[in-house]
Amino acid sequence: MRVIFRRVRPDHGGRLELKLAEATDTTACYTLVIFTAATEVSASARVHAESGAVEIGAWTESAPPAWLEGLARTLLRTALRNKTSDGDWPRRMTRWRPEPTQRGSDPID
Repeated sequence: MRVIFRRVRPDHGGRLELKLAEATDTTACYTLVIFTAATEVSASARVHAESGAVEIGAWTESAPPAWLEGLARTLLRTALRNKTSDGDWPRRMTRWRPEPTQRGSDPID
């Protein structure tokens, strides 16, 4: 039996999903998908174990907000740390974060 997972789009904030597409001992290629309440964008991403470099390719539609692209880079560095400690590249990673608020703004109006 094959299980099909439906893509979950958040009501607010952003959700990131990394799926391992190809890997060697020193390099991993991931499919990166970012979901927001309004959009879904994807790109290929590559992590290099020897140099620690993280590369994100061209986005399918438009680029996500900067805070989500920064979170994507952090998630890719986490994949590298997992490879270093566990010996294998993570096959799949998913994270959700709320949208950051402006400093000094009152959350209750």
